[in-house]
Amino acid sequence: MEYETKSGRPGPGNPTSPRRSVRKNLDFEPLSTTALILEDRPANLPAKPAEEAQKHRQQYEEMVAQAKKRELKDAQKRKKQLEDRCKLEESIGTAAQIWNQEILPNWSTMCTSRRVRDLWWQGVPPSVRGKVWSLAVGNELNITHELYNICLAR
Repeated sequence: MEYETKSGRPGPGNPTSPRRSVRKNLDFEPLSTTALILEDRPANLPAKPAEEAQKHRQQYEEMVAQAKKRELKDAQKRKKQLEDRCKLEESIGTAAQIWNQEILPNWSTMCTSRRVRDLWWQGVPPSVRGKVWSLAVGNELNITHELYNICLAR
């Protein structure tokens, strides 16, 4: 790495490295078409007829347009998934707040209410699930961890 920086050669430690100079934002250019470069033919080959060159240029433009369309669709799909995930996280947060502030402190009166049943069927948030289950199921047999482990070993 030290050699690369002194010699001026591109490498991982040199800022002129191709890895470092790669564009971060490719919104305007589809990633899948970066390898599709429309170039002239080599000098040792005969020139393409104008009709064929025009046809190839048109095909290339169609491919780029399709790739852009596909990538735009994928970006919209990712955005929708992110929005859905945010909505889900927000609903879990509000449900946890309701459980912690309204239901758990008043469990004896709230446990039979319709609201608790509806929230229960919507799903108990993981942050309060243990408390809710211990209150709902209880431990009428007074089984301790030691007794549980003894019975488990049998």
